[in-house]
Amino acid sequence: MAHHIDGSRNSCALHGALQVIEAIEGVVPVLHSTAGCGAQHYLGVNRLTAGGDRFGAPALSSSNISEKHVVFGGSSRLREQLKNTVKIVEGDLYLIVTGCSTEMVGDDVPAMNKEGREQGFPVIYANTPGFRGDVHQGYQLALKALIEQLPDLGKSEPLPLKGLVNILGIVPRQDPFWAGNLEEIGRLLEGIGLTPNLLFGYGQGVAGWQRLPDALLNIVVSVWGDAPALLLEERYGTPLLALEGLPVGAAAGRFLYNISKRLQLDPNQTEHFVEDEEKRFDAHLAALADTWYLAGFQREFALVGESAQVEGISEFLSATLGLVPRTLVITDNPPEYAREALLSRLTSLVDGICPEVLFSEDLAKISELVRSGGATIVLGSALEKEVAAELEVPFVQLSFPVAGRVVLNRSYAGYRGAVTLLEDIGSAILAQYSRL
Repeated sequence: MAHHIDGSRNSCALHGALQVIEAIEGVVPVLHSTAGCGAQHYLGVNRLTAGGDRFGAPALSSSNISEKHVVFGGSSRLREQLKNTVKIVEGDLYLIVTGCSTEMVGDDVPAMNKEGREQGFPVIYANTPGFRGDVHQGYQLALKALIEQLPDLGKSEPLPLKGLVNILGIVPRQDPFWAGNLEEIGRLLEGIGLTPNLLFGYGQGVAGWQRLPDALLNIVVSVWGDAPALLLEERYGTPLLALEGLPVGAAAGRFLYNISKRLQLDPNQTEHFVEDEEKRFDAHLAALADTWYLAGFQREFALVGESAQVEGISEFLSATLGLVPRTLVITDNPPEYAREALLSRLTSLVDGICPEVLFSEDLAKISELVRSGGATIVLGSALEKEVAAELEVPFVQLSFPVAGRVVLNRSYAGYRGAVTLLEDIGSAILAQYSRL
């Protein structure tokens, strides 16, 4: 019997690819699909990240194929749309992405891409129909296209940067804090003498992607960065370092020491930087201590989000703050090879306590597990707000989809992100405490 997912939060591969393109300055998406695909991307993704759209929204070049093109083929429509887009929208790179309808009828997108290049257009393509997977597969497909096809354009590459490291695995918009998390991770890497290649966000354009082969190391923040990192290793011999979740609080120090040792950086610089960051963070903890005990911050928590987010934040909450994990839900459907290790780490966060762990994006299943788990604070997406209200416990909104809050450059990564998380958790608890 078929099961219908309630409140799906992972959309489709096409939308994941569009999220990648929109997060790179100077890259213009050219959608070859029906008008509904673009509209659904705006309504189902952009408006649920509470960060807005860099084009003022909704502005997306699309072939908007109709029934006629589905029957007789839409390649000519793509040719026309690509030419018009290059004339009207200035860009450093144009990336054609495809929807289900054009893929099913077999439009020859590679031929149209080649034709565009012969006319001097800087264009590449990615086959991204929704049936290829969800947003995470779309992220991987778009990165694969950039890694494999960008060098073929024959443009001169920018000068290499000393101590360059690539950051992979943070999916723009799917992580509501993607921009802030990337910048904080970048700040930490700069602190130990490296040059971070963030790839997405403010000031990150095609030049960063052209520098991919020059990196000393590919840092993989989530399982979704594995495939791009392995492709880069295969093509350029660049080693990878996979993190066990988003580095939050003390985990950031371990992350920096690990990289410093791996790349044989100056150990004194690394130690000085980490110690300074930890002293500053400890000062914030000390300032919160009285309120922490008086308002009863010691809680049992339920956390719903993507795998890297759940793992990193859960470790911080339990190991640093002493909160007890009761229910942990991973919503990004990680591949089977990653689940066993994730499950092992999440069920051993606190000695003698084994939280319930669920891999699902189904709202009904998630709500049922959170409801029965006995948590006294819920951290999750806007979809979990209702069950938190039902349980009459504090609620912190930190995963996709987001509603009712604006996220521009906030971060939960690193030391500064840990302070932000403390502020958000503390504010949620005090709001409830004041009502008692």
